[in-house]
Amino acid sequence: MEFPIRPALARAVPTLPTLPTGPDWNSEIKLDGHRMILRRTKDGVICYSRTGRTVTSHWMDLAVLVMALPPGTVLDGVM
Repeated sequence: MEFPIRPALARAVPTLPTLPTGPDWNSEIKLDGHRMILRRTKDGVICYSRTGRTVTSHWMDLAVLVMALPPGTVLDGVM
């Protein structure tokens, strides 16, 4: 996997979609915040903005928490 990866971005739709149900389907409400990819490496954590810029120094409180996850973990979310 090449980093930084592109985040899964929300998009506006005129009506809520009707999704099939089951373990392979997910949906979420779009929340305001900072979209970020957090990557746990064997040596630490790297936080990327949605544009791919490294922003770890701005989010050290989250980076410290992500250190508890196993190396190779990648989180995509809104902080």
